[in-house]
Amino acid sequence: MYRIIYNPVLICCFIFLLTVISCVKNDATGNRQLVILSQEEENNIGAREHPKVIKAFGGVYNNKIVQNYIDSIGKKVALNSELPNIRWTFTILDTPIVNAFALPGGYIYITRGLLSLANDEAEVASVLGHEIGHVTARHTAERHAKATFSNIGLQVLDIIVGQPIVSNLANIGLQGVLSSFSRSQELEADKLGIRYIRKSQYDPYGSVRFLKRLDSLVKISSEDNKNFINSIFATHPKTLDRAEYTKFLSDNSSDNKISKNRENYLNAIDGMIYGDSSKHGLVKNNQFLHLDLNFTFSVPEGYSLINKDNAVISHNSDNDVVVIFDGMNNEEGITLREIIEANIGRSRIINYEELLINNRLAISVEDKNLVNYNGSKFYRKFFLIKWNEVQVWRFSILIAPNLKNKYTLESDSIPKSLNSLSVKERKLAQPKYIKILKVEESDTIELLSKQMAVLKNKKELFCLINGLDCNDEDKALINGSLIKMIFD
Repeated sequence: MYRIIYNPVLICCFIFLLTVISCVKNDATGNRQLVILSQEEENNIGAREHPKVIKAFGGVYNNKIVQNYIDSIGKKVALNSELPNIRWTFTILDTPIVNAFALPGGYIYITRGLLSLANDEAEVASVLGHEIGHVTARHTAERHAKATFSNIGLQVLDIIVGQPIVSNLANIGLQGVLSSFSRSQELEADKLGIRYIRKSQYDPYGSVRFLKRLDSLVKISSEDNKNFINSIFATHPKTLDRAEYTKFLSDNSSDNKISKNRENYLNAIDGMIYGDSSKHGLVKNNQFLHLDLNFTFSVPEGYSLINKDNAVISHNSDNDVVVIFDGMNNEEGITLREIIEANIGRSRIINYEELLINNRLAISVEDKNLVNYNGSKFYRKFFLIKWNEVQVWRFSILIAPNLKNKYTLESDSIPKSLNSLSVKERKLAQPKYIKILKVEESDTIELLSKQMAVLKNKKELFCLINGLDCNDEDKALINGSLIKMIFD
């Protein structure tokens, strides 16, 4: 015969669980959800993480005309959601990456890169509607509850030894609120987004057009950008699958009063920066130029240059050589040698050399040990250059060990090219921008695309950003219609 022993601590634990964890009906989805966070707590999470998002994604794109326009679209769509009265905040991030996401509490983010790809107001409304759907469906709260509940045994143990039963909200962090939603949540947000834009009298097929264009962008992107775009959407349903799903939802729309507002949209983004901005530096041919910080360096022919948020990465065609450029503040005034010793350890430094690079104090050192990078072993060499009293630039050169002698001089030329911008380079460092033009009778896709200030896939990109069919050039351009061009 088994004897039941009642543990008063455990009983209290489960009573507490029942009070803090509730299964409530969500007004947006109509489903019951397991949630721990209250709406007020979600609002607080969004408010706390908002400045971190802005910092992590290149800052805010400061263009009042475009910002006010996106605000008007977002608030119109949000007003037709189940949470019209929360304080919705729509932010344009100053990055060329095509992306959009949401934080709980009504914080919606859309990138400048996405706006350059969109072709009318309905398409932007569909993206904002999808992100609004994540908020109204309370997907962050739902994910947090599941994560907490899956560790309930550990949590019960915690409370027995005096620790809190639910995870500290302050520890959710930026990574937690931005981590990918499940495939079912993405499709649910698609469904809600279509509902909201239909109520807002936007063309629901805007979602189909934009998703198909995003899929086409991947096909003409460089391998590096293609991999990055794919990594952003890795856990989403396939883009074309989502396009088919939103088409199904749109086909079931009976609304007749719908709008695209293409002309309004194009006029709003006329003059918007395209690609990298001067604030973050930009790549022109084999040169990296930073107008705001007044410096440039170049890489040999055949090397790629990738401008990331926290570093500029260059590599040769075989990835035998990788050069990573970044910087650090040195307000403490310690020497360059002390900086690198603190960075990798004094015992690992060999072949220390002091030198001048374009009249600036610099050092080069080698790492005694091989280092791992992307799954391979590399010889490593550093160049540190004192740019001014507080700013130090760093080049980390990685070379396949058996090719060190072959590539040392070539790779050393990269940090040694660092210099201030010349008058000509200051003009070159100006960012590209979008210009809206009206099609004239003599214009053709071939003629216009050749004027695009891009190096590769001029014709394909021209057709892509304008929603045109390159295979049907005779019918694609309409006299008097508006088109997007990219100019220097």
